Amino acid sequence: MAWGSQAVFLKIAMKDISLYGTILITLIINSLVVLVLISLVSPKGFSEFYNVSNSTYLYFMIAGVLNYFMGRGFYYSSFRFIGVAQATSISSTYPILSAVFAIIFLGEELASRQYLGVVLTMAGIYLLILKGKK
Repeated sequence: MAWGSQAVFLKIAMKDISLYGTILITLIINSLVVLVLISLVSPKGFSEFYNVSNSTYLYFMIAGVLNYFMGRGFYYSSFRFIGVAQATSISSTYPILSAVFAIIFLGEELASRQYLGVVLTMAGIYLLILKGKK
């Protein structure tokens, strides 16, 4: 419910704000909320931030650029071009890419029902694409 409704609120909020302004505002607000929650809930607090290797920081930086700059940038801008319903449906296919990357880079294996999920997701994307081609 939270993922489904956040896209609608973002589309409304983006009405008079640029794409990068939207990303900046969401990052700042999300960061503040996370900082408060970690300080209140986490038994280790912020100590974990200082106890990781440099390579771990590098992986988090790469993930941040891919997620916040590229991923959210394309996702948020798609609201203006194809609407929230189609954009959210298409963006929900990211588990397929995650599975492909996990197979290639981490050597993970999928169960047969997971392959079925991939096929069904791809069929859904195909149906969305056909919508515009009547």
